[in-house]
Amino acid sequence: MVDNVCFNYEKVESMEDLTACKVYKFTDARTQPDPIHPYSHDLHGIPIVIDNGSYHCRVGWATDDEPRLQFRNCYAKHRKDRGKKMPASMELLVGNDITNIEAVRFQLKTAHDENVVTHFQAQELLLNYSFSHLGITDSSGVQHPVVMTEPLLNPPYCRGLMSELLFECYNIPRVAYCVDGLANYYHNQGTDADVFLEDGLLVHIGHHTTHIMPILDGAADVTRSRRVKIGGLSMTKFLCRWLQLQYPHQTGNITLSRAEELVHSRMRIATEFEEELRKWEDAETCISEGLTVQLPFAAATAAVPVDPAVQRERRREAARRLVQINARKREEKLVEDEQELERLSELCEAMSEFAAYQPEYQHALEEAGVATIEDLHAKMAAMQHRIRKIKAKMMQEPSVEEEERLSPATPSGSGLPSDPQEAAEWLESLQKEWASIQRRRTARRSKRQEMAKRRTVASQERMRLISQLARREKKEDHFGRRDEDWDVYKAINKEGGGSDSEEECERLQELEGILRQHRPHFLSVDATQDRPLTEAQKNQLLFTTELIRTGELLFQPSMVGYVQGGLMETVQFVLGLFGPAEQQRLVDNVVVTGGVASMPGLVERIQHELRAIRPFQSSFRVSKAEASSLGAWYGARRTSSHLLETAGLSRQDYLEGGRDRVRPHCLGNPYWSPVDLDTNEESKDSVEPPVRSTTSTAPYSSNA
Repeated sequence: MVDNVCFNYEKVESMEDLTACKVYKFTDARTQPDPIHPYSHDLHGIPIVIDNGSYHCRVGWATDDEPRLQFRNCYAKHRKDRGKKMPASMELLVGNDITNIEAVRFQLKTAHDENVVTHFQAQELLLNYSFSHLGITDSSGVQHPVVMTEPLLNPPYCRGLMSELLFECYNIPRVAYCVDGLANYYHNQGTDADVFLEDGLLVHIGHHTTHIMPILDGAADVTRSRRVKIGGLSMTKFLCRWLQLQYPHQTGNITLSRAEELVHSRMRIATEFEEELRKWEDAETCISEGLTVQLPFAAATAAVPVDPAVQRERRREAARRLVQINARKREEKLVEDEQELERLSELCEAMSEFAAYQPEYQHALEEAGVATIEDLHAKMAAMQHRIRKIKAKMMQEPSVEEEERLSPATPSGSGLPSDPQEAAEWLESLQKEWASIQRRRTARRSKRQEMAKRRTVASQERMRLISQLARREKKEDHFGRRDEDWDVYKAINKEGGGSDSEEECERLQELEGILRQHRPHFLSVDATQDRPLTEAQKNQLLFTTELIRTGELLFQPSMVGYVQGGLMETVQFVLGLFGPAEQQRLVDNVVVTGGVASMPGLVERIQHELRAIRPFQSSFRVSKAEASSLGAWYGARRTSSHLLETAGLSRQDYLEGGRDRVRPHCLGNPYWSPVDLDTNEESKDSVEPPVRSTTSTAPYSSNA
């Protein structure tokens, strides 16, 4: 249903109408390496707050207003070439040290598997980068407590390995964990009295996944929370692949980084997707609301226009040199022929003194290269005729100056006739000549395009002629000797029997220069219809339905083949797990967090869908987090002292209770074990709607 609606390009009269849309140019922003911040003794004992997201990592002190480090949570390791030494600082690039991420796209490594940390060797490298750029160089370890974010329902095994890494490798005194979405939700409340979560429904859209978390009585109900396997990365990959399939000749220029830039800056979400999608069938909608994206390209060096008089002088000079070269060759050939004729005459006189049977006579014939005396006389006659012909040609050939004097002078742009009527007639003739040249070039171009296609009339005629030539039974192939053969060759030639000659291009350039000077309106109105696309227009992408189709992936994951419900279907399912009174408490405070929450139209779309879900004339409120991207770090910073005191895991607790020990709190994950899930009697007796997703397991699941 969605794929059947597309823009009708046939209604657009010219490409200039499409390129008249707003033009967006890629910034291709390069990251700057992070500085190493100075470390002072005033920071001793201050907690370190780490928002360990799967897309960006944000690190800073609990006393800072903003995180000191914000970098891409990945690293790249260069391949070592044999016999080539590389500095250690260049061998490993972390975060913002990767100025051009596309250059090392296939060497990128991350600690996350989707949104869960599973590769702790990579996590150790990223933590080394974070602590060293904070200025911590103490060899005994990091003598600061750490507050770190984690995803909803992070597996205890992964959390235990993270605790083991922090305690054993960095010797930290205390660590506390909090869910990134809940920390963002807490920061959006704006209350500093105590750590307490208001009732509401949290929609946290991350880089890989989206979580819907109901919050009641000061804590999140994780057993009735759900996950949708769609995030910002899914939209970026979808847009990148869509554009690569739509513009296959620009596959190298359409990269994930540029698709990500478009998703962050230009994509939006439609309130009513299908209704707005049908509007793009109109060409006027495409021209008025479409977006033209300019890809970078290497502009061809524009040739400096040459004065027609200078060009004519150059041609005269070239013709003069050519005449001199030909005259010199003819003189050399004439001298050679005269010497040969003199030699043959001497041989003929010498042979008259001998009889035909004498050896000297036969030796003279061999030296002359003939068999009989008659052949020698014929050879000498032919050579005399050639000598007379060359001398006559040299006597009759005029010089270049005589040709210029005898040839009629053609007026140029600088020599406009003084009579207005003559000037108008002359310019009219130039316009007709320009139009004639353009028609010939257009005809050749269209014929080449027809030749490239298989089922056109020109292509079939060419194949018919080739088959007829192949069926001819001849002992010897004499094709090409007759003048008619050239017509056959032009008919079957792929180039259409000709190409744009240099003289024709020079004449066209000269005519355009004259007409641009005396008839500028002629080129501005009539010439643009037949002109080919410019280099910039060849490297442009037209965005029509892509502007709203990319964001629709959140609500229709089936567009990329996911067998699961969209965002609002999952919200409806989560609300259905509660009673009417609890549902009203949830919808009175729907908060959207995450980086994708800043996409225009998202809040309006959720309000529109929620109005259809809720009873008639019921109230609800949907809001976007103020700091959708940095909210998790802000929330963890605001509650860092409380978390470390009440729910922090000290080094002594780690040594006594092991790495799996967890202290529950309202912003964190509860402890759960896979063994408990299998032996839980209540889960077996509970009735739950069928789940279409085959990859999720309760309670960390996604329904559709």
